Amino acid sequence: MEAWQGRLRDAQGFWDLATMVADDLRYSKQAVSSAVPAAIAANDAICLYLGYGKPAGDSHTEAAQTLQEACKGTRHEEEAARRAERLTQVLRHKAAAQYLAAPLSAEVAARTLKQAERFLKWAESVLEE
Repeated sequence: MEAWQGRLRDAQGFWDLATMVADDLRYSKQAVSSAVPAAIAANDAICLYLGYGKPAGDSHTEAAQTLQEACKGTRHEEEAARRAERLTQVLRHKAAAQYLAAPLSAEVAARTLKQAERFLKWAESVLEE
């Protein structure tokens, strides 16, 4: 199995966990907390698939930039710019979901999960080629 396939499997596993609790408002933080690494793993899978390597830094801004760089010169270049913004929006909620004591609103959780889902679906379409 190639590295990108392992990262895609990781993305799908995290996403499965996110969706298990997504409808229960008591677990909105846990759903987002699982959706975030799902998006990160999907991003890694695309970058690896395109031969770019996965983002090396801890900065989520770097992850979005690496996606755009990996897609440069491919038919995904234009779409990657939009998807990188969606990835950034998802990653923006990582600290609130994983480290802060304050609850996440149902609205923020729902929006973050929808953005993550759209990013994952796009990643899967890129990787199915």
